[in-house]
Amino acid sequence: MIDRIAVLGGSSVYTPEFILAVISRNLCVSEIALVGRSARKLKLVSQFCQRLMDRSGYPCKIIGTTDLEEGVAGAKYVLNNIRVGGMSARVRDEGLPPRMGMIGDEALGAGGVANALRTLPVVLEYAQRIAAVNPDAAFVNLTHPMGACVEALAKHSSLRVVGVCDSARIYIRRIAALLRVPEEDLKVDYLGLNQMGWIQDVRVKGRSQMSRVLDRLDGHTEDEFDLDVIMLFRMIPTRRLSLYFHKDVVIKQQRAMSRSRSEALQEAEEQILRLYEDEQLVEIPDLTRARNALWYEETIVPLIDAMESKEGRDIVLCVRNEGAIRDLGDDCSVEIPVRVNASGIKQHKVGSCPRFLRGLFLAAKESDRLAVEAVVHKSYELALQALTINPFVPSLDAARQYLDRIRKEERIELH
Repeated sequence: MIDRIAVLGGSSVYTPEFILAVISRNLCVSEIALVGRSARKLKLVSQFCQRLMDRSGYPCKIIGTTDLEEGVAGAKYVLNNIRVGGMSARVRDEGLPPRMGMIGDEALGAGGVANALRTLPVVLEYAQRIAAVNPDAAFVNLTHPMGACVEALAKHSSLRVVGVCDSARIYIRRIAALLRVPEEDLKVDYLGLNQMGWIQDVRVKGRSQMSRVLDRLDGHTEDEFDLDVIMLFRMIPTRRLSLYFHKDVVIKQQRAMSRSRSEALQEAEEQILRLYEDEQLVEIPDLTRARNALWYEETIVPLIDAMESKEGRDIVLCVRNEGAIRDLGDDCSVEIPVRVNASGIKQHKVGSCPRFLRGLFLAAKESDRLAVEAVVHKSYELALQALTINPFVPSLDAARQYLDRIRKEERIELH
């Protein structure tokens, strides 16, 4: 039995999806502490989560608190789901870069660096405070930019840190469906960082099935598979990574959009809160479900299950490299298959990057490193370097204009 799980950013209107995953997966936990900043949101969300628990008959208590130390005290797992600046910050990360000739994204490129400069000071402060009251807690990061957050925490905090993203899981599930085999029978040779992932090979019962996968993808129309890139390199990129190979087209599409994904979510948030005000509501409303937050049930809860298990399971996670990808430093964060059980996390050796990927990955990781150091030292020069060398940023001039603008608008402290 797990005594407590703490959720930072627990006032999110999508937290009830995590509660439902706990119930449906029968995760044995006595208390779930939701830690948030907005007392109004936190009260509405935590009360609704308790109603979900009560209706199911699940013996778990929901605690809502704005006190970080109170929420994480005694927690075996701390899930970091904060969004510094709220959904408005994500709107800026997605909306401003396209107007300046760059792809807009909260996890990659200019938006990802801006997100790091805004988010890392808070995440590192929280980590220090958590370590002071609960040094043995496992810190599970869901917050973007994933790679920079995990790298910063691994280098500048004493907590045990792991990052979780559902991108790899989505592709594993879809490839299993293509091959008509159970997911558990599929072994995927995956390497990536901060959602920039590649599937190099797929095996079933020890035999490569990559040729079969490529044959079945030929002529496939599903948006998640970038057939042009797949057929060129004979490997499968995740959707976010494939943006790199279509930058001009993506920027035009983003400029032409009447409303971004983040703006739609921002609009839905207040509507969902009004639904949660109804004390008779005991089922997750369709508007909440529309986000399709499958990562709670398919990734987060299975990870906690594995960390509680003696046998464990293989999962793709964001962790310290520790030699798994030979081309990258041991202390940088990477997204790779790992073995997870109650004894800990063991990285699988991935080997070297394919030659065509090496330069892209090295540049992306150096951008992460510089962004982390820019936050630690509050350095304008390091922040500008992080942007300038980022693979999604076209020039020094674009980097400087963007940094000067976000520094002023968001009052980012750099000198």
